[in-house]
Amino acid sequence: MKKNKKKVIIITGITGGIGMACAEYLSKKGHIIYGIARTQPKENKFNTYLADVNNYQRISEIFNEIYQQENRIDVLINVAGYGIAGSIEGTPCEEIYKLFDTNISSLVSLCHLIIPFVKKSHGNIINISSVGAIAPLPYQACYSASKSAVEVFSRALDGEVKKDKIKVTVVLPGDLRTNFTSARKKYVEGDENSIKRQNRAIAKMESAEGKGQDPIIVAKAISRILNRKKPPLRRTVGFVYKLVAFLLRILPLRIVNFLIRHIYC
Repeated sequence: MKKNKKKVIIITGITGGIGMACAEYLSKKGHIIYGIARTQPKENKFNTYLADVNNYQRISEIFNEIYQQENRIDVLINVAGYGIAGSIEGTPCEEIYKLFDTNISSLVSLCHLIIPFVKKSHGNIINISSVGAIAPLPYQACYSASKSAVEVFSRALDGEVKKDKIKVTVVLPGDLRTNFTSARKKYVEGDENSIKRQNRAIAKMESAEGKGQDPIIVAKAISRILNRKKPPLRRTVGFVYKLVAFLLRILPLRIVNFLIRHIYC
């Protein structure tokens, strides 16, 4: 595809944060945006389908409807997801299952469903992971694991679809100022000392997110990815987090874990 050519883009999790930032920014660049969300965005600026990303049948219907309307689908941006915080011991197993269903199982299903469409357009699949995938935090173990799975899956997927000229990129944002923080589920349980450690770690996470970057930085990064003939397989967003990613590659794992534990525990 030529640079700056208008693309038909589907974005999940469009109600706020990264999803809405991407929709607004890419729309201004002239692209056609379709959103998928469980609830209607406050400002209905885009063609938004109400659906749960875990509903395989409904997502399949939506993709087909969009294709019938536009006669092409060029890009899928998988943003939908959420976080849980607290100890593994104190988190109900059913909540862990729900997290993985939304953050990784549904993402895999959406990629499975979109491949026949983006194969025709030689388009892009962009999956949103997190710096937490490579720097997993205590009391965010399940979220970090789900985002690590997104990265590993994306790398394997790239190997499968490269021959079909489908371009896969996994994007790793750092701390952002979004509604993700307030939407995070918390399961803080245990003895008094354990509860203090968990609350202290969660408070540090939330403070860092509150001082984080605007999600528009992710939207701009994705726009640049879409304009590249050969986009990167992994894209860490933000200079500081690129530096963190570099250090994580060269430091011994025990040192990395010691530093993270020292900061958060």
